[in-house]
Amino acid sequence: MKRRMLLAGMALATPALAQSDRWPNREISLVTGFGPGGGTDVVARAIAAHMEKTLGVAIPVRNTPGAGGTLGPARIAQSRPDGYTFGLVGLSALVVAPLTMDLPYKPWESFDFLGCTSELRIGVPVGPSMPHVRTLQDFIAEGRRRTITVASTNPGSAVSFFDLARLAGIQISYVPISSITEAASQVAGGHIDTYSGTSEMIGLVRGGNLRMLASASVDRWPDFPDVPTLIEQGYDTATRQLIIWAGPAGLPAPIRDRLSAALLEAARDPEVMARQAAGGIASRVIDRAGTITAIREVAPGVEAALIASGMNRKRS
Repeated sequence: MKRRMLLAGMALATPALAQSDRWPNREISLVTGFGPGGGTDVVARAIAAHMEKTLGVAIPVRNTPGAGGTLGPARIAQSRPDGYTFGLVGLSALVVAPLTMDLPYKPWESFDFLGCTSELRIGVPVGPSMPHVRTLQDFIAEGRRRTITVASTNPGSAVSFFDLARLAGIQISYVPISSITEAASQVAGGHIDTYSGTSEMIGLVRGGNLRMLASASVDRWPDFPDVPTLIEQGYDTATRQLIIWAGPAGLPAPIRDRLSAALLEAARDPEVMARQAAGGIASRVIDRAGTITAIREVAPGVEAALIASGMNRKRS
């Protein structure tokens, strides 16, 4: 009886082992939930180019913007767990989205996490709609006189704006937008007051189209070393935008481990790190276990900010 059970178990394991031995033998789709041109796209394309060399197959980037950055994670979660689809599952899709909308995936159960490679820096820029605003204190004074419009692709990237409204007593109106480059254009054109600026903001600030008032991240931007953080300016808030990677739940362990290893190897490559740094993106290389810990550490602060701002979904 024991011998028959052992043989049966070996027979069930053989296809999975054979699949792992042959992997990868065709292109692997890298899915991101945001459009081309933004910070996540910079990271995705740099990582994909390096992983192609490591794994020996093409890794096209599949931009899947929309629904506050949740369409990409949904696409990953609904894919076959065979190692041929993986991608970015941002902190917002895991922590913010469950508080604000109904989702076709479960934040913890639908994914096999692979690691964290980077963190998007967030800035507080203003444009022509606020011609006299030159400092954060000017911005706060303006926000006490009138409602300031704030755009982002998802509420999670605007956490510091919600916190600032509460801490400084200003009025804001949140404007969801599908593309961060569109948000930048709207602010540079004077149609929206500010947005959760990422790497696309660098050229606009240097060109004089936008003015950066503060870093909303945990540290200053290397591109703007003279611009202090919100924390340094007396407001205890920072928006964390960890770039987290995952495949669909149920990946065979050998495939998951090879995919994770190739991902983290790419993240540590000097050329990839240089491309990220040029885009205002911080290197934050964290393994699978550490990534899960980091998500759990950051989540309570994000949830508290959204609830305090009223952005969380009202539940019956």
